[in-house]
Amino acid sequence: MNRNRQSNRDSSVHADVETLFSKHGQIVAALARSMLERIPGDRITRVHEYAARLDASAGTVQAGLNYLTSIGAIRLEARGRLGTYVVAIEYPLLWSLAMRRPLVGALPLIYSRRLAGLATGLRTQFDRLPIDLELRFIRGSGQRVQMLMSQQCDWALLSRHAALLSPGVDVVAELGDETYMAHHVLLLHNTSGSGIHDGMRIGIDPSSSDHAFIVRAICRGRSVEFVEIDYAKGLHLVMNGVIDGTVWSREDVPDTVCDLTVIPLSMNEYPELAALGVATLVVDTGNRAVASVLRAAINATELREIQQEVLEWRRPPAY
Repeated sequence: MNRNRQSNRDSSVHADVETLFSKHGQIVAALARSMLERIPGDRITRVHEYAARLDASAGTVQAGLNYLTSIGAIRLEARGRLGTYVVAIEYPLLWSLAMRRPLVGALPLIYSRRLAGLATGLRTQFDRLPIDLELRFIRGSGQRVQMLMSQQCDWALLSRHAALLSPGVDVVAELGDETYMAHHVLLLHNTSGSGIHDGMRIGIDPSSSDHAFIVRAICRGRSVEFVEIDYAKGLHLVMNGVIDGTVWSREDVPDTVCDLTVIPLSMNEYPELAALGVATLVVDTGNRAVASVLRAAINATELREIQQEVLEWRRPPAY
C-alpha cells in the first residue's frame, strides 16, 4: 500500500547523536538502552558503576546522562545518599537513541477491513512519535509467535485466545472487544444444507489457532473431513465448491454474494468467540523495554475510534 506519512520525529536528536558518535555517543546509546529497562521510581546505577561497566570516565557518563535529560528522554532526581531516581521516561525517544532501528511488529495478513483499521490506527499513533515502526504481515498466530521467540520482531498482534495459548509471551495491551475479529459465521455452499452434517468437507487453517479452534468446536460430534486451507481464501473456496463450508467473518462477505448459506455463530452457544475477538499486543516474556515503548505509544480508545472510522469507510486504510 502506498503511504504518504507525515511524521513529527525529532531528526535533530539523531543528528546530535551522530555528531557525538565518538566515545560520548556510544555512552549515550548505552545509557539509553539501560534506561529502557527502567520505570519511574527506579534508582539508577551510580555514575562510577556505569563508568566501570562502560569503560569510560565518570565525566563522560555524567555528560551522557545530562544529554538524555536535556533532550527530554529522561527526568532524574538526586536524593543525596539514597542515589538518583527516575522521575519520568520518554520510551519512544529512548528507543530511537538506543537501538537506532525501527520497532518491528508482526501483524496478521490484512484479509479484513477490521484488521486494516487496526493497522491504520497503529501506524497513525506511531507516526507521531520519534520512532520508526516496521509492520510485517504474517499468516498464522503460531508463525508470529515463532518470529517473536527468534527475535525477528519485537512484538506481535494476536487474539486474546491465541495469546493465552502461547507460552513465553507477555500481554502488554488488550485493545477491546471485536478489535481483532467480529461476527463469526458458518459459510456453507448452497448445496450443502443448513448446518454441519456427517461427510462434509470443512475448511480449517491450521496455522491459525483461532480458526482451528472454532472450526473444531462447531464440528464437534460430527464426522467431517477437515481440509487445510488459507483462511483468507475460505470464501472463494466455499463459493467454488472446493469445500462445503468454513468459519468466516460476516462483515467480509460481500452483499453481492448470493450462492452461500450464512449462519451466524452465537456467543451464547460458543462463548469462546469473545476471546477470539479481542486483539492483544504481546512481547516475549520479560522484555520490559519493548513493553514500555508499546504502553507509551498506544492509546487503545483512540485506536478503536480509528478502526471504526475505517470500518465505516470514513477513513481510508493507511499502514
